[in-house]
Amino acid sequence: MWLSSRLLSPGDIFFLYTTESTTAATKKNVRKLEEVMREHYRQPAKEICNALLEYAVKKDDRLRQIGEQDRIDDKTVFIIKRS
Repeated sequence: MWLSSRLLSPGDIFFLYTTESTTAATKKNVRKLEEVMREHYRQPAKEICNALLEYAVKKDDRLRQIGEQDRIDDKTVFIIKRS
C-alpha cells in the first residue's frame, strides 16, 4: 500500500479497521469505532490503535460471556497520522 503524504494534511488520520466477518460491520459497531476515534484522535497513532484494539478485546470478551464466541473474528487496525 502506498499513500502519498500529499493526500494527507497535517492532523489528518488514515484509519483502516478490518474484520473477517461481514456481520461485524453493523451500524452500531461502526458508530462505536467512530466514538473511540473521536475520544483518541489527538493521541499518537500507536495510542489510537491500542484504544481500538482494546475496544475489540472487550467486545470479544462480552461475546464469550454470552456464549457467542463463534462471532469473534480476526481484526486488523492500521493508522497513519500526519503531524
